[in-house]
Amino acid sequence: MPNPNSARRGRQETRLKFQGAVFRMAGSGCTFLKSILNSLGKNTKNAQPSGEIMAKRTRKKPIVGFIGLGLMGRAFSANLIEDGHRVLGADPDRTAREKFKRLGGEPVLSPREVAEGVDFVFISVPNSKISIQAARGKEGFLAFAKGRAPALVCDTTTADPADSRRLAGMCKKKGVDYLDGCISGHSENVKNRVGLLVAGGPLRAYKKVAPIFAKLLSDQIYCGPSGAGATMKVVINYLTCLQRCAIAETLRLGLRSGVRGDILLDALQRSAATSRQLHTRGPRMLKRRFAKPVSTVAVLHKDINLGMTLAKRSQSLTPVGEASLPFYEEAIRSGYGDLDSAVVYKVYEDREKKKRRRKQ
Repeated sequence: MPNPNSARRGRQETRLKFQGAVFRMAGSGCTFLKSILNSLGKNTKNAQPSGEIMAKRTRKKPIVGFIGLGLMGRAFSANLIEDGHRVLGADPDRTAREKFKRLGGEPVLSPREVAEGVDFVFISVPNSKISIQAARGKEGFLAFAKGRAPALVCDTTTADPADSRRLAGMCKKKGVDYLDGCISGHSENVKNRVGLLVAGGPLRAYKKVAPIFAKLLSDQIYCGPSGAGATMKVVINYLTCLQRCAIAETLRLGLRSGVRGDILLDALQRSAATSRQLHTRGPRMLKRRFAKPVSTVAVLHKDINLGMTLAKRSQSLTPVGEASLPFYEEAIRSGYGDLDSAVVYKVYEDREKKKRRRKQ
């Protein structure tokens, strides 16, 4: 009788490994089994991952929180949500929170709740004093529980540089990176992913959010240490305040000298005197479209004052700023604060009317 063991040794034995299990097969059965296992392997690659794996994959994008859900905060939030980020937000105004929720955001009731639930905290409030206020107290964004600190706080508010440096110090004490990440551009620009980020703070902090801003805005510049971004934004806005007065004055000069409005604007826009402000504010001024503001005159009044304060600290000369400031102050006194900043044109018209009345 033949020895079965010697017969087995005489045949070729193949070891096949599949998902941790080892299969032994000899002869023609080996080819059949191999084809089955290969087929199973392909199906496994195409299979849907488990819920736990999916959770890890979707968690790759940082969770972002916004403190301040006004025009700018909602414009940023809408695009972050579109990009696949989970976005939390807080604002004392109920209507703002409801609008944010309709965008797909998750409203919470305090800055602290924002900080504890996100990777990156973004701030977008009317001024830097409010930014500091939002950090303080039991419900402030720096009152987070142990182990629940955000990786970074980025203040997009047009800020007094001194306040930015102060807030940077407050964050540093809590072990959180801070960036003054100010935006040159209004909410409509941001909605269309257009604008310039001017950032100040630790370079490592800037590198954390640079990839996000690369999708949210058309350009960005790292300006240096804390306060550098805020300083650059104040300088930019100061110039735009002066430009509005210069444009209004030039348009009034041309019109009063007999140049037709459409020709006047067309020639200026096609000349060496052209500018972005002339293209955006010039038509509003001539058509007197001051409602539905993109940037209110109240905001510009704040901006020019920030510029004047910065000039005083640095002992810079500001004769053009000193000549322009009264036009913004007069606009506020006349009740134009909530209208578009192009309404400074109307202040020129108002002064012309007063001058005519005095002559009569």
